[in-house]
Order: sequence, then C-alpha cells, then structure tokens
Amino acid sequence: MGSKTSLTAGALAAGALALLAACQPSAPTKPVAEAPPAPVMPKAQASVIELMSGTIAPTADIIWGAVGTIEGPKGPVDKKPTTDKDWAELRQKVMLLAESANLLAVPDRAVLHAGQKLANPAGPGDLPPEKAQEKIKAQWPAWLAFTQALQNSALETLKSVDAKDVDKFVEAGGAIDEACEACHKSFWYPDTPTPP
Repeated sequence: MGSKTSLTAGALAAGALALLAACQPSAPTKPVAEAPPAPVMPKAQASVIELMSGTIAPTADIIWGAVGTIEGPKGPVDKKPTTDKDWAELRQKVMLLAESANLLAVPDRAVLHAGQKLANPAGPGDLPPEKAQEKIKAQWPAWLAFTQALQNSALETLKSVDAKDVDKFVEAGGAIDEACEACHKSFWYPDTPTPP
C-alpha cells in the first residue's frame, strides 16, 4: 500500500510539472520594437510679445544701464559694476538674455495669442502681429539667424563680464543693441521711414 501511494504522488508531481511547462510563454523569435513616444518638448507657451516685453527688453535694459552716468544728489555720478556681487548679478542678466534667444527659436511660437492686446498701439510702419507672424513663418531661417546674432552678442558680453572689463562690456552691449535693432527692422517695423 505504501508503494502505491508513493507512485500516485510521483505521477501527480510529474503531471503538475508538465502542465506548468506547457503554460510557460515561449520566447519570441524576433524582438518587437516599440515606437518611441512622441516628443512633447519644447512647446512654446508665451507669445513673442510676452517674451520681448516681460523678459528680453527688461533684461537688456538692465544690461545697458549697468554702465553709464546717472544724476546724483551732488551732480553726475559714474555708474559701473565694482564689486564681485555687482559682476555676478550682471552675469546672471547676460546669461538670461543669451538663453532667451533659445526661446525665440522654438518653432510655432505665436507673436500674440488670441485675445491678447499690445500694451502700446502699433506705430506708423509697424507690422500688425498677424503680419509679423506670417513673415516669421515665411522667413524662418532669417528669424533663426537673428536669434543667433542676439545670442552671440550676449555671449560676447558674457566674456567681458567674466573678465570684469568695463570698456569691453560697453562695446559688447552695443552689439546687443545692433542685433535687436536689425531684427526689429526686418520683422516689426520694416516700413518705418529712416529719420533724416
């Protein structure tokens, strides 16, 4: 009787193992390639006008105003960065301007979102936002070249800040102004007459 019980238990164990082996999934003969997820970044959020008025123009104004002459209580006073803290704060602003050029290069950024209004009315010769949008789309390589010029001029300015060279800083700041103006003449007010 003991051998009969042992035989039945052995047969059951063998049957269970065979059943488990049959349930195991077979390895695929060829690996299945999964499609990569669709990229979601970068995705423009702010309009060009918001970037210009909220980040780029105020930052450039701080850079241009870092060196110059201001009116003090006892007359004109020369203003320039003198301490390590002054130079460090100025460096942050110049780096912000350089990075802002990357934001302008994100494709499909609206010049002005639906429902937004210009803070100041367009002047004579200014393109309305929808026309500026069309021009940017039609001349995208030129737009990218202008954003690159802005970034290059900011990076040159950064070198003068790192060297704490006030004269080079003033010169480089002029190059930022030229880069901005060249872009504006092409995409914002191409029809504005040049003053005599």
